[in-house]
Amino acid sequence: MKVKVEVYLYNKILREALREFIGRFETVELSNIEECSLLFVDKPVIGEKTVERTAERGVRILLVDTGISEEEAVFLVKNFHIAGIVYPETDTELLKKCIERVSLGENWFKRELLSVISRRKETLSISQLTEKEKKVIDLLIRGKTNKEIGKEMGLAEQTIKYYLNQLFKKTGCSNRTALISFLSKIYPYIKGQKQKPETTP
Repeated sequence: MKVKVEVYLYNKILREALREFIGRFETVELSNIEECSLLFVDKPVIGEKTVERTAERGVRILLVDTGISEEEAVFLVKNFHIAGIVYPETDTELLKKCIERVSLGENWFKRELLSVISRRKETLSISQLTEKEKKVIDLLIRGKTNKEIGKEMGLAEQTIKYYLNQLFKKTGCSNRTALISFLSKIYPYIKGQKQKPETTP
C-alpha cells in the first residue's frame, strides 16, 4: 500500500522540487493536506495552525532541514509533533527508507540529536510560558533593559529579574547574551507568527 504524502514547505521552489522528486517513488502517492498520512514541512510553517491540526489527526510530520541549529532542532522536536528530520545530506535510498519507517510509526532522527534531547531536560516548552514571560521575551529581544521592560509592563525591576531567572531555568541559558541569542531564534514560534505557504492545487 502506498504512503499518501503531501509537501507543505514555505519555500515554493523546494516544495515543487520535493513533490516532483518523491512523486517518482513507487511507494509514494502524492496527496493533499486533508488526506495525507505523512507531511513534509520546513521551519517557517511548523507553528502554523494547518500543520498543528494535521498533526493532531495523527499525520506523521517530517521536518526538512533548510538550516536549523542544534538548539533549534531540540526546541522544535520537544514542542511540535515532529516524527523525524530530513537532512541535506539525505540521499534517495535513505529518503525512501525514511518515508517507509516514519509511515510505520518510527521516528527518524540522528543519534547525536537524540542524545542531546535526552541530556537537555531544561529545553523550553512553549506551553509552560506565562503571558508575562512572553511579553518579557518580546521586550528583551528588542534590546530593552530590565528597567525599560519594567516600565513598559508596569512592574518593578526586581519582578523583571524574577521573570528573567525563570527564563534562565526554563532554557538552560547561563547569561543574558546566551538567553537573547536563543530566544531570538525561537521567538517566531512563541509568538506564532507564521506565514501560510501557497497550497498545491
